[in-house]
Amino acid sequence: MMEDSLGLIVEGLVCVLLVASIYYSITVNRKLERLRKEQKGMQSFIRELLAATSNADKAIQGLRQTVEASGQELAGQIEKGRNMSRQLQGEIEQAEQSMNRLVVLAGSAAAPHRQQAQHALAQPPQDQPQGGGRSVEELRRAMLGFDDLEMDAGPDAQAEARLDEELLAAGDVAPPRGGKLTR
Repeated sequence: MMEDSLGLIVEGLVCVLLVASIYYSITVNRKLERLRKEQKGMQSFIRELLAATSNADKAIQGLRQTVEASGQELAGQIEKGRNMSRQLQGEIEQAEQSMNRLVVLAGSAAAPHRQQAQHALAQPPQDQPQGGGRSVEELRRAMLGFDDLEMDAGPDAQAEARLDEELLAAGDVAPPRGGKLTR
């Protein structure tokens, strides 16, 4: 009897193990089916990811080309600007040299007029209209040497200031040089 009961226990145990393995097989089969479905979805996802990666690579290459072209264009514009700057610097230097020559020429041309104006101021007035100073015409003739010249703070500037005062006193409406005289 014991043998029979031992055989029965072993057969029962085999039966339980058989049921467990059937259950496990069914569970594994269901998981495999879900995995196959997910694999199809994963394959489409991978295809989309590859397409997006390819598009991103193309976009990056396009951006690199654009950056290179922009860099070259910018370098060309910078070089052009530097050339223009050098050219302008040269023109400025030439203009300054010309201006210096003109100042020297104007100074030498104005020297006789300055002397004439200073001489006219040193002489006593001949007729005294309205304000008691020199005549407007005489003052204008004396001022001809001062037209369009820059005056420093030396004797010429003092002579010019005296002429301005006398013109104002004489009642002249407009200053002879378009300068600072007002009525």
